[in-house]
Amino acid sequence: MNRLLTTLIVMTALLFLAGCAATPPTVEQKVGQKIVVAEPPAPPAGEIPVPPPRSTEDRDLFAEGLALLNQPDRPDAVKARAVFVSLLERYPQSRWRLAAETFIRLIDEIAASRKEKRRDRLLAEQVRAEQVRAEQVRAEQLRAEWAVAMQENEALQKKLREQTEKLQKEMMSLAQENEKLRKDLQRLKALEIELEKRERMLR
Repeated sequence: MNRLLTTLIVMTALLFLAGCAATPPTVEQKVGQKIVVAEPPAPPAGEIPVPPPRSTEDRDLFAEGLALLNQPDRPDAVKARAVFVSLLERYPQSRWRLAAETFIRLIDEIAASRKEKRRDRLLAEQVRAEQVRAEQVRAEQLRAEWAVAMQENEALQKKLREQTEKLQKEMMSLAQENEKLRKDLQRLKALEIELEKRERMLR
């Protein structure tokens, strides 16, 4: 857009220089419904025609607007637009009217484009902020779920340890009972053998 503005400034400056050398236009007057072109009065014989004086304020205003747009440090489009609008209001028939209108339209388009870019940037920032907030909320949810899962895991591990300890105790108790039964069986066998011996002796 800046390149287009620079090109337009150069072209308008060339038109400006060409317009300075152009002859003043003839004055048109409306008579009823017809347009009558008023020709300047012919000079007396033998005299050199002198063109009527022409105001250069419109040209000066246009040059001022161009200068504001062509500032090397920072173009002032707002002031330049105000100058071009003033030119159109004060000199509606100026030869610089078309160029001034073009500059006003271009300045408005640039301002609208910058405003749209700012709006798009703000919208993108809002979307990004919402994404960040959503990611933060999701991260908090994941942390909470992880904490719950860890608590459940610890509870399961504790329950497993308790069940393991209980089984170990039961197995020890069973082992003790088995050992007691084995000893009782051994005693019974010993008693049977003793009884058999006594029966043989009594016979």
